Amino acid sequence: MQGHPTTHEGLPGIRIASGSLGQGISAAIGAAQSKKLNHDTKIVYTLCGDGELQEGQNWEAIMYAAGNQIDNLIVTVDYNKQQIDGATDDVLPLGNLRAKFEAFDWEVVDIKNGNDIDAILNGMKIAKNKTGNGKPICVLLHTVMGNGVDFMMHTNAWHGKAPNDEQLEKALEQNPVTLGDY
Repeated sequence: MQGHPTTHEGLPGIRIASGSLGQGISAAIGAAQSKKLNHDTKIVYTLCGDGELQEGQNWEAIMYAAGNQIDNLIVTVDYNKQQIDGATDDVLPLGNLRAKFEAFDWEVVDIKNGNDIDAILNGMKIAKNKTGNGKPICVLLHTVMGNGVDFMMHTNAWHGKAPNDEQLEKALEQNPVTLGDY
């Protein structure tokens, strides 16, 4: 897969793939606010990385969403403590993300095992049930970068880098892709 998904190539429901510029949350807030103004009850979801939260535009958007009660929005943060240049604590420490979002008047849901599909589904149900109560929702998805693949885990070396054929085969042997009933 390429680093930034092209939304026009078979990704239904995904409208924008913005990368680390910090635009994803802002765009999602605009979409959610538009839905509210048009009396559309659908929820807007967005996913960002913790390294992306090092961009200032996000915090302006986060403040705006709470100030305007954008409560049909779920922002999920891939909280793996890595970004393209290294560990987030080494590049620009984020501190306590839960406390930051709560200080900005957001509801926060922690999914402690963000590499477990059942935990994700359960956590997202909890997040969805919190919508419509005057506050935007943040889901902190605690993940391990490269989970299940010994040469990819706990390193930013694979952020933005595709494995060659031999590495891909080894990765799939270690962590076969199965979605079961999902």
